[in-house]
Amino acid sequence: MANPKSKPSTPARNKKQQLAEQTASKATNDLKSVSSQVIQIPLNKLALSPKNVRKVKPSETDDAELKASIFENGVKQNLAGYEDGEGGFLIDAGGRRLKALQELAAEGKIAKDQMINCLIEDEQEATLTSTIENIQRAAMHPADQFEAFNQMIIEGRSEDEIAIKFGVSVDLVRRRLKLARVAPEILDQFREDELTLESVMAFTLSDNHDRQITVWNAVKEGYSIHPHSIKRLLTETGYSAASKLGRFVGVEAYEKAGGSVITDLFSESDNTHLENPELLERLAIEKLQEASTAYVGDWKWVDVHLELEHGSFRSFGRIEPEECEPDPKLAKEIETLNARQDELYEISEDGDWTQEQRKEYYAIDPRITQIETEIENARPYRPEDRAIAGVVISLDHRGELNVEKGLVRPEDIPAPAPEADHHGEGEGSPQAAPQVTAPTSSTPVPVSDPAAALRKAEGISASLADDLRTTRHHILQAHLAADHDVAYDAMLYTLCQRALHGPHGRDILDISIRPYYASNRDELVADSVAEKMLEALKNDLVTDWMKLHAPDDFQVMSALPMDDKQALFAWATAHALKAQMASDNHPSKAIEEIGTRLDVDVAACWRPTASKYWSRVNKAHAVKVSKELIGDEFAEDRNRERKGDLATAMERAFAENAGEAEGFDAATAGKTTRWLPDGMAFEQAYYGEAVSDDDTGKTATNQSADSNEDLPAFLATEDAA
Repeated sequence: MANPKSKPSTPARNKKQQLAEQTASKATNDLKSVSSQVIQIPLNKLALSPKNVRKVKPSETDDAELKASIFENGVKQNLAGYEDGEGGFLIDAGGRRLKALQELAAEGKIAKDQMINCLIEDEQEATLTSTIENIQRAAMHPADQFEAFNQMIIEGRSEDEIAIKFGVSVDLVRRRLKLARVAPEILDQFREDELTLESVMAFTLSDNHDRQITVWNAVKEGYSIHPHSIKRLLTETGYSAASKLGRFVGVEAYEKAGGSVITDLFSESDNTHLENPELLERLAIEKLQEASTAYVGDWKWVDVHLELEHGSFRSFGRIEPEECEPDPKLAKEIETLNARQDELYEISEDGDWTQEQRKEYYAIDPRITQIETEIENARPYRPEDRAIAGVVISLDHRGELNVEKGLVRPEDIPAPAPEADHHGEGEGSPQAAPQVTAPTSSTPVPVSDPAAALRKAEGISASLADDLRTTRHHILQAHLAADHDVAYDAMLYTLCQRALHGPHGRDILDISIRPYYASNRDELVADSVAEKMLEALKNDLVTDWMKLHAPDDFQVMSALPMDDKQALFAWATAHALKAQMASDNHPSKAIEEIGTRLDVDVAACWRPTASKYWSRVNKAHAVKVSKELIGDEFAEDRNRERKGDLATAMERAFAENAGEAEGFDAATAGKTTRWLPDGMAFEQAYYGEAVSDDDTGKTATNQSADSNEDLPAFLATEDAA
């Protein structure tokens, strides 16, 4: 007869459980002879000890990360505890690990009796052990964590794999990797508590270590280092995607055009920055110009502006559109919306407003405003009004199109018609003339070309700017035609931009080889230093092969010595060069770099003469320049002269021999003989002290522009020598 107290034999009492019980029994016996040792104990025999000194619960996020890490990687550190006297064990060190294991077992992810390594000690050691584990340890510095994650990537682990191993999101892994790529010097400052974690996060806006160090040097001496200051300095040359230009162009269109983007992984808002401001501005202008085509032809003029100062429209006169009946559908919608708004208001008075009704109520006013704007924009203007008025298309603060119609420039405002006598009223009376509201500000109307506006303020006309641009282009062209290496790089750069679909607008050569044309070019460059350079270069070109028929011409050209082919290449490339002033709107930085690399000395090749410059600028500009460079007395004398005499005097004062002709001291002559109008010089080109020419004994700055001695050394021939 079976003993009723005996346990029934069930499938659950399998060999694995029997082995676990035997192991636990053996562990108990071993404890009698060993004070502390590491043994394996079934998980279901473990419980949290009341002597565990950690009472404050960790965050749910921390516990979740630990559980995911244990599931993926196992327990890397033993638990510690003591026997409870009833066949089980109480854990006093490793409570979080025990909790994670128990949750994994409850979820069926590990066995409930999985063997766990435990350090078993006497109960009297429990409080000491638990305290030591929680106090006598140093947390890993965040910078070391970042670099550890980065090392795992270097060793071949993926971001997803690391995220799984540590129970964190992939985004968190990416943030830590981003921080690991901050300049080592900055991470060292973080380790030394010279920088906060938030400041290190701010530096991740740029991957350029040199740029990061430059900003660090700029902020480190400040009273306090604020993340916002770091971000501002790192992005000061770009735009936020949330800026009105960023919203107007759109990040997708900007990137499609080749623009580079920085994403701030540590910001929830305003976290995208556009690094190429010139590209963004150009795209915005193009988009504005595209929008303007809807108005071109219907109005006297249409202007587009990226930026307008507050109150700019007050400088215009205004013409109001004609009154007309609104679109019946729009009028009916406004009526319906107003009725619904009144209904919702009455409901709110009774205190029965739901969240949905509140949301609906506050959405009605913006919609009514939108409809009223549509109705206002639909009001027509008379043809005679459009004949004197224009349209300004700009951006509002939200980055949306703002179209202002019916603007009349002050010079286009009709003079008031004389009062008609009683016998002259009727058809053609003054009432039929455009009715213009006068401007309310005397401030000049905004100009849509910033560079032209700047030149105009300096007294330089658009035609003079065109001539200066042509002259500068000719000088750069002459230098480029003489340097195969730079010409090769310029051509390769342009070919790559075209063939490899580089950022739009960066090409610097017209590879169809259409020489830059200016109607008065021959007059402007006649007998100039640059023209003599080009003539000398052209005379040395080997071109006899061009008289042959194909393919003989190609074969002969291919067989030319490399020096001859390089000379031909440089000459042809130079004739594709585009013209620009450094002060133009968004000049090509690559063209400016070419001038710098060629060390183009514009002042040695061109001086402002009476006919080509001083007679074509206003008197105020000439007086201002002479006052700044020469002195008050000279400027006052010029201010009293007639325009023609002033121009002649200025030519002498700014000629290459001004020191001798005008008796200026060396310092003054050094300034006037080197002065150039804004945008003519290549800023970084080396304009060092004049070097004596071994053959002539003259300095480069004192050579006459009217003789063959002007030619640079690399153009000198044996005959000339």
